[in-house]
Amino acid sequence: MNIRPLSSGLVAVGLLILALSSEAAAGCRWTWDCTQGYPCRQVQVCDDALDLPTIKPPEISPIPSPTIKPIPAPTIPPIGTTQCQPQYLCDSRGNCRWQTVCQ
Repeated sequence: MNIRPLSSGLVAVGLLILALSSEAAAGCRWTWDCTQGYPCRQVQVCDDALDLPTIKPPEISPIPSPTIKPIPAPTIPPIGTTQCQPQYLCDSRGNCRWQTVCQ
């Protein structure tokens, strides 16, 4: 009886299930919206409209560095959204960057 190919196949299937479950668990995340300047407001950003909301973590607002708002590129909003606009988003460590967010 040849067990080696069967066991490697089970390992591959197990790794695939683990990867898919960790990707599905990514869901929404909380970040800081500093588009209007200081103080920043905490907002939830989701990758997909079907992602489950998460609990808001207790964090202190970062102090963003001064920046100039970029000129938005003309885009067609994805299905399920009405508009896309640049927003100045910061993480909890104060790393900020402009990102296009669709709502």
